[in-house]
Amino acid sequence: MATLGFLAAAIAGPSCANTGRTSGAPTNDGLVFGDDGGSGTGFSPGGGSFAQTDCTSLKRSCDACQDFPSAPIIDAQPDDGSPATPADAASHFSDPGLGSGGPCVSEPSDGTLIPQNWLRPRFRYAAASASQTLFELRLHTPRQTNDLVVYTTSKTWKMPKTIWDAIRGSTWDEDFVLTVRSVDPTNAASKPAGSQSKFRIAPAVADGAMIYWAAVGEKDGQSWLEGFNVGDEGIAKVLDVATAQLKLSRDQGGQLQNGTGAVQCIGCHTAVPDGKSVAFIDFYPWNGVTASAANMHEGEIPSWLTPGGAEAFSQPWLGIMSFSTSAWAAGDHAVVVTYQGSSSPWNGQSYSDAPNSRLAWIDLSTSVPSSAQAEAGTNSNTLSNYMKGNEGKSYGFIARNGDARGAQGPAWSHDGKTIVYVSTNAAKDGRLATGAADLYAVPYNDRAGGAATPVQGASDPNTNEYYPSYSPDDKYVAFDRAPGSETMYYNPHAEVFVVPAAGGTSVRLEANVPPACTGAASPGVTNSWAKWSPQVTTCSGKTYYWIIFSSSRGGALFNQANLKSGGQVPTSQLYLTALVDDGTGKLTTYPALDIWNQPTNYKGPLSFNGNSQSNHTPTWEVVDIPPATETPR
Repeated sequence: MATLGFLAAAIAGPSCANTGRTSGAPTNDGLVFGDDGGSGTGFSPGGGSFAQTDCTSLKRSCDACQDFPSAPIIDAQPDDGSPATPADAASHFSDPGLGSGGPCVSEPSDGTLIPQNWLRPRFRYAAASASQTLFELRLHTPRQTNDLVVYTTSKTWKMPKTIWDAIRGSTWDEDFVLTVRSVDPTNAASKPAGSQSKFRIAPAVADGAMIYWAAVGEKDGQSWLEGFNVGDEGIAKVLDVATAQLKLSRDQGGQLQNGTGAVQCIGCHTAVPDGKSVAFIDFYPWNGVTASAANMHEGEIPSWLTPGGAEAFSQPWLGIMSFSTSAWAAGDHAVVVTYQGSSSPWNGQSYSDAPNSRLAWIDLSTSVPSSAQAEAGTNSNTLSNYMKGNEGKSYGFIARNGDARGAQGPAWSHDGKTIVYVSTNAAKDGRLATGAADLYAVPYNDRAGGAATPVQGASDPNTNEYYPSYSPDDKYVAFDRAPGSETMYYNPHAEVFVVPAAGGTSVRLEANVPPACTGAASPGVTNSWAKWSPQVTTCSGKTYYWIIFSSSRGGALFNQANLKSGGQVPTSQLYLTALVDDGTGKLTTYPALDIWNQPTNYKGPLSFNGNSQSNHTPTWEVVDIPPATETPR
């Protein structure tokens, strides 16, 4: 990670999938479904998937609903500072036609499916002509007696929460047709120009907290973890380097960094199945760290982390990591992690001297004492001997029989039985560079591993497949696919696919494709790092899955002054999408929905106030995080 050091770990890093409800963790808001999110079987302690089987009976019944007001809404003072909307706005739209050259409707994308308990929709559009500064929004669905009609001068408009709370309780699985028309209010001869799109509210809810890596650059203090729960309109600061209390950050020789061992940066991260913590990779040489993310306990050292476990996890040259909810619940507090260290840990070799990267397990609750407990003095030689002496005790390696290449980016199944990983010859300093990459599966087998086999549908020798992530029921694996001749590091041509975990035909997600009128196109917008919501919802025979992923389709750039390498590097934002299994295994995928509560620019007291912010590498689990306090946009 010599260039774009911070970004290497998080922008291009592989994925990890963990799920499971934890007692006391946040639930959905209960508008329709109550505390547990439904009337189904609930979350199982091990697998963590949620079965909601009687969705439609919970819908508020009305055949001629009155949730939309009969009178138009005049957006007199738009909250983005646009000019006041004239009181006679409706008179400019007396012509009922759509005309030609209508606005570009970029949000919601045409055909979007929205979770029933998601935050209220935001509508975003842009007129084809700069003179068309007055907009009419009309939302129609047969179940509602009235159309929702809005007049505004703003290019974005958020549905009032009272209206959203009403329609999401009554109008499910039916098309809302959105018509957006624009006109030049200063020209009496101007005719409205209109465009249409549609979206639906799903009968299924989502759950959990999304924690993502936020950054304005790659220098010290320019990255941190933010997060929000489903339905939040703001975001919360979850963790930064100053908050993390564990002080075991070491250099290649095993000496404490800066003499204190303090955390220097937050890189690739994932949620721990305790429902309260995160684990992440620190700055060069990529040591592992874990810290509480729980409200009022941010940064604390988790109670289950033993001194020996913390020391084993602080080895250099670690990479992407993954946990299993079932294994954790059964008392196996292991993390499966990419291990690119040398054959002799702590001996000071650089990664370029190391063998191919491997898959390691590290027992974070090991009873093996730390070196400080075992002997006086912790210079690099004794520490090296200590770590080598504990291989197979506090940490060890997972056999991948039949795969001679290196291993990166493990995803450990929720049932604890299988690890899907990237078989590659392109491991470079904690990330993937240029070379071959395919998804392989290997049994966990109580840390022993076994025969490694390619995942059919995600091991095409002509392309690269990487960043795997298990669905919460372990039925599917999401992954990135990119041309085999290109670097995998933040590849603009990457796209997200889904394949049955047992192997089969892979499906390209519709969410890869931005609205055509925006001018952005895929491949070309760096779609990556897909993570599933921590529940599965079944309604009337259909199973609903939700995925969050990152994409650079917004087009904003990092401030070059914040990048050690300079250059023009696009930022990424997070997007939501849905997959629906019809009961036979046939998947329907949907366009992406912009998650509008995430910041696109940093706003705060630090010197980079106003700089473009990149939000990337999310984890989506049931985790206790601080309450949302900021409303970024």
